Amino acid sequence: MTEDEKKEFEEFLKWKAEKAQQAEETKQTSEPEKVVESTPQQVNVTPENTKSSSDVEKGSSNKGLYIMGAAVAVIILLFIIVGLSGNKKSAQPAEEEEEYVVVDDDSVAVVVADADYTNEPAKAVWDFYIEKDQMTDSKNIWARITSDNYITQEFPYEGQTRATITVRYMKKYGYDVLIQISKGQMNGREYYSTNYVTARFDEGSPKKYYFNESSDGDSKVVFLRKTGDFIKNCKSAKDIKIDLPLYQGGRPLFTFHVDEPLVWREE
Repeated sequence: MTEDEKKEFEEFLKWKAEKAQQAEETKQTSEPEKVVESTPQQVNVTPENTKSSSDVEKGSSNKGLYIMGAAVAVIILLFIIVGLSGNKKSAQPAEEEEEYVVVDDDSVAVVVADADYTNEPAKAVWDFYIEKDQMTDSKNIWARITSDNYITQEFPYEGQTRATITVRYMKKYGYDVLIQISKGQMNGREYYSTNYVTARFDEGSPKKYYFNESSDGDSKVVFLRKTGDFIKNCKSAKDIKIDLPLYQGGRPLFTFHVDEPLVWREE
């Protein structure tokens, strides 16, 4: 409802109230004349009866005012409802427009056109870790790859078990090749000549590499003996397959793939 409409409506209510008051005053001033002109029987009406009749008429007048006020309140309520409905409808296009902007085909097309498709997936390579030896100031270097596949074992080693190949250089030990599993035990007895792994590089022939157990008794790690030969093959191969002797697990095969063969780094 606009300000002009509200003002006009208030003037209308004021005019209605004045008309009702004038009607009430007219009834009250005309009542004695009716009593004078009435028949003798009507003149002899007791004051109590006259007062009651006036009260009834006044009550009827008040009842009419109440009804009129209720009607006015209903009209005001209708104006308010219509006004709110109009505001809601006027706001609706803005919401729809905002949603349209979000899913605008042209905007999506621009995003797609500006997307950068030059990024290629990260290459599978040997991971290097280099640190300075605090005692000798020489560099300790580790190069490592983890198997692409995993195996599952029985209790107490259930879950995924993966293998890792690590080529390590330390000045006081030289080069080492470590084969490690994430859980379980590698079991190879030198007395029975079972302390070996079988490795195949790319499409070459399988080779046996005997190993020594870890000096600290960790059965998850072994050290290969023909270190130089193994590293030489790693420098030319992209695919390596190794079977490992596991305690109560047979000789499962682990596969390793790199996009680039081992390139030794010292920095």
